[in-house]
Amino acid sequence: MVSSISTAVLEAPLSERWLGASPSSCANGRGWALVVDDSPSDRYLLTTLLVAEGFQIREAKDGATALASFIANPPDIVFMDILMAGMDGCETTKQIKSLSHISFVPIIVLTASIDKQALMRCTEAGADDFLTKPFSPQVLRARILAMERMRDLQRTITFRRHALSELLERRHEEQVLAERVWSRAVTNRNVAMEQLGLVQRPATVFNGDLVLTQHLPDGGLRILVGDFTGHGLAAAIGALPVADAFHATARKGVDDTRVLAEINHKLHQILPADRFLAACLISISGNGEELRWWNGGMPSIWLRNAEGLHELASHALPLGILPELATREIPQRIRIHAEDRLLLMSDGLLEVCDAQGQMFIDTAFREILNGWAFDESVLPALITALDAHLVGSVASDDIAVVEIPLNSKRFATSHFASGLVSSNWQWSLTLEDERLAHPPSLTSALRPLGLLESIEIHAGVLETIVAELYSNALEHGILELDSTLKATPEGFEIYYRERERRLATGHAGRLTLTLNYEAEPLGHCVRIRVNDSGCGFSDAEVFALPLDTMRPWGRGIAMVRDLCASLTYTNYGTEVEAVYRW
Repeated sequence: MVSSISTAVLEAPLSERWLGASPSSCANGRGWALVVDDSPSDRYLLTTLLVAEGFQIREAKDGATALASFIANPPDIVFMDILMAGMDGCETTKQIKSLSHISFVPIIVLTASIDKQALMRCTEAGADDFLTKPFSPQVLRARILAMERMRDLQRTITFRRHALSELLERRHEEQVLAERVWSRAVTNRNVAMEQLGLVQRPATVFNGDLVLTQHLPDGGLRILVGDFTGHGLAAAIGALPVADAFHATARKGVDDTRVLAEINHKLHQILPADRFLAACLISISGNGEELRWWNGGMPSIWLRNAEGLHELASHALPLGILPELATREIPQRIRIHAEDRLLLMSDGLLEVCDAQGQMFIDTAFREILNGWAFDESVLPALITALDAHLVGSVASDDIAVVEIPLNSKRFATSHFASGLVSSNWQWSLTLEDERLAHPPSLTSALRPLGLLESIEIHAGVLETIVAELYSNALEHGILELDSTLKATPEGFEIYYRERERRLATGHAGRLTLTLNYEAEPLGHCVRIRVNDSGCGFSDAEVFALPLDTMRPWGRGIAMVRDLCASLTYTNYGTEVEAVYRW
């Protein structure tokens, strides 16, 4: 009866109390002592001594009463007589220990005789110490001090274990959130994944190794394989701007060097100094004759062709370390054929250790690589060897392996020539004064109107173009901010602080954004127009200049110019039209 009450009803309250403030920290003395003895005189004597030691006392004349008292308010220490009518001290001790669960409540057994068998039974039931009657106050005090040290140590350990458990739970939740962000905002835009051989194994819930793919306008394919320092949300947050820049620029065929420069610039701005992205960028031409590759801090890429095995080693720094990429660290070019294959991997594959501490690169990897036959997939044999290597061991880092058949026909897509919509449309939005600081996203504005369907595949690119044109018109046209302020890190802070100040003071102005969608005979066209009420640009000629990778301003418009078929400023910079075609 008592046991069922304790486990079904009072388990949570007991745990909550012991994981909070220590019971011994009550205002009066050393906490509560429960004295269990069927002899009134013995109870009185022990109670008197314990009160002198600073305890508050509760008494119980038998085991059932002791259990009820313990359930009602768990004490800090228990003194238990062995020989009692009904439930004896050993059984009561066992029941109390079962009620204690994760907390440690010391139980000192009181006995009038040294019965070894009885003492053994009490020890097995959970008794922590023994006092032989009659006992002196000095011996009692010594036993109490020893038990209090043990109890406080146990409760400290329990509290820290609980705190660690909560920390691990929060980390798990963060990993799950990172996985959700990663899958919905990053990997869902990938293409042709079924044509690649891909194996990803996370060390925890979330795999921080990045794999991005996107079609090129000529029918080819661009692939980025990366490995962020750090895991969880830190890696997911860094992946978002990388994915945005990668997908937007690939669809317009922006050259590899510009793509790398843009990703590097974004990461250098948002990541702390000790975080970066080791990455490989691969572009396969639409005719299947050329491979462009760049390796910044990743393990060597391996190309298998008819002549043999070729190593494409790292030749550049990872992305995000320096503000600008070194001019000598440009993508390389190599001739390829339809039967050739490419193998990329993160360092988690090479450095994973077996039960003896040997890394995979030092055991089976080289053998598998050297046995790679031309025009055959190496991935099945590689993964089989990896699984054998990991028997009795666990990977401590994320693993990503990508095998790419270099046959451009396998990546062919009809996205750029199909699905024409005959109905054209125009959408316009005008914002004034305080509303200028809070424009809606293009997706949220067009979706309720049913206008997103015709452009959804390119919504991310159009969102980027609109955001850059809007920001340029607001900051330079209406707010009259000077871009050259951003020439230094201090200038960046001054620039954006001044931007917020001018917006907060209700800087009067008006801005109109207009989108025209036109279904043309050979494709699609979106014309984006932005008009602002500002005074125009005194240095509008800056938009005619090529992108200067050493200049920390003017990048956005240069990127828009690359993404669009045309970009035209008129009326001293107060009007701009961007034409995007696919």
